[in-house]
Amino acid sequence: MLRKTGCAIAACLSLVLASNALAQSASPAPDYPRKPVTTLMGFAPGGGSDVMLSMVRAQLEKLLKTTLVPVYKPGAGSDIAATELATSKPDGYTVFVSCTPMIPINPYVRETAYKVSDLAFVANVVTDPGVFVVRAESPYKTLADVIKAAKEKPGAMSVGVASAPGDDWFAMHQFEAAAQLKFNIVPFAGDGPSWQAALAGHVDATANNLGIVYPQMRAGKLRALAIMSDKRSPIVPDIPTFKELGYNFTSGSSRGFAMPKGTPKAVIDTFANAVKQVMSTEEFKANALKTAFPYDYQGPEEYAAYMKSLDVAYRPLWDKFGKTADSAAAKK
Repeated sequence: MLRKTGCAIAACLSLVLASNALAQSASPAPDYPRKPVTTLMGFAPGGGSDVMLSMVRAQLEKLLKTTLVPVYKPGAGSDIAATELATSKPDGYTVFVSCTPMIPINPYVRETAYKVSDLAFVANVVTDPGVFVVRAESPYKTLADVIKAAKEKPGAMSVGVASAPGDDWFAMHQFEAAAQLKFNIVPFAGDGPSWQAALAGHVDATANNLGIVYPQMRAGKLRALAIMSDKRSPIVPDIPTFKELGYNFTSGSSRGFAMPKGTPKAVIDTFANAVKQVMSTEEFKANALKTAFPYDYQGPEEYAAYMKSLDVAYRPLWDKFGKTADSAAAKK
C-alpha cells in the first residue's frame, strides 16, 4: 500500500495519477503481479468464457503489466477447472473465469472436489441473457413454429445447451414445463460447441447467451426466436421475450473472475480494481455496444453475495428437474 511520506510527494503523486485514467486504480499490492497469470477456462474455446476474457484481456494486461495465459479445462460443467483453482496456491497467479449458475449449483447437484467456499470471487464482468436460436436455414421462423413441431413429435426436436446443469439447461426445462412440451435436450462442453452444433445442423436449436451468438446473428447465420430477459433488449429490439409470448421465466449467465480461497485481499483488490478500470474506459464501452456484450461490473463483496443468492434460487429448480434423462450429464 502506498504511504504518504510528505505533502509534496502526495501532491506529485495525485498529479501523476490524474494524468492517466487507467493508473487511477492505485494498486493495493504494489508487488503484484510479477509474472504471467494462468487463467483457467472451464469450457471449450468459442464460448462465453472466451468472449468475456477477450473483452478485457488486452487492457487488463496493459494495466497489470503482465500476461493472462488462457488454459482450457473443459468438462463437468467447469468442475475440472474449478477444482484446479481450488487446489492452486492462493497467490493471485491462478485465476478462473467463473460462470453462473454452474459454480454455485454444481456442488449441490453432485459430489465435487471443491466447495464454493474454496473460491474467492473477485469481479463479475458480464450478465448475459439467454436466447433461443436456430440456424438461418431452419424451417422454424417463430417460437410458435417450434412449439407446434415439438408438440407434434414429443422428444424429437433437439436443443443444444452448454452444460447440465447450466442457465440454458434450466431455462429449457422451464420452457418445457410452461409450454407443456418435450425436447431432446443435448448438453455440450460449452456454449461454443452448442451454437456450432446448431449452425452445422447437428441439433435443431440452441439455447445460448446473446453476447455469444450475436456475431452469428448479425452475420445472418443464426436466427433468434425469443430472448429470456424481462424486457426486450435494446441491442436486438425485434426479438420478443419469452414473457411477452406467454412463458413467464427469465434466464442468463454471469461470468467473472475468481481466485483460490486465502488469496490476500490486497491481491484480490488489485485485480478487481484493474477490471473495474478497464470496464470504465470508453474503448471498452464502445466495443461492448458493438458486440452486444451486456457488461455488469460487481466487486468482490457484491459478486460473492450474488453467487450466494443464485445458490438459493437454483436449488429448487434442480430439485424439480434434476431427475430428467439429460441431467445424467451433470453426474459425470
